[in-house]
Amino acid sequence: MFTFKIFEIPDGKSSGLLQLKPESIDLGKLSIDTGKVQLEFEKTAHFIRVKLNIDADIELVCDRSLDAFLYHVSMPYEILFKFDLTEEAADERGSIRTINTQRNEINIEQDVLDTILLHLPAKKLHPRFLDENGNVKEFETQSFGNSDVEEETMDPRWAALKDLKK
Repeated sequence: MFTFKIFEIPDGKSSGLLQLKPESIDLGKLSIDTGKVQLEFEKTAHFIRVKLNIDADIELVCDRSLDAFLYHVSMPYEILFKFDLTEEAADERGSIRTINTQRNEINIEQDVLDTILLHLPAKKLHPRFLDENGNVKEFETQSFGNSDVEEETMDPRWAALKDLKK
């Protein structure tokens, strides 16, 4: 699904669309609910540029309540495939890769996977725990039982230990 034969990509600019399904890409314990990858190819004699726009809903589990919820990822990414490249490079916005001349194909699966995983939140909170600006709401605390209990009463053993310390 993510592998393209170089001879099948037309010279110049072209585009395509990949529909993502839960079995399309392995996210480990996570799964894709729905998604698509909009592709724009630019092929010349020296390089192939692939611009991706990933738009997917990922099913996450809330760290606080263990409820499942959908998290939307929408991110552009650019890959430049070059012939005779000595060193590959990658960052969060794009990467430069070598074209596999032996197999005569390019593969973007790892780039799609990395882009999705890098844009998932470190702390997965259900939207009900977030305010309208996306900030974490204060955690509500509840107290049960009698609140008339004096909190200043100290165990006599601790008092004896404090006297020894002095």
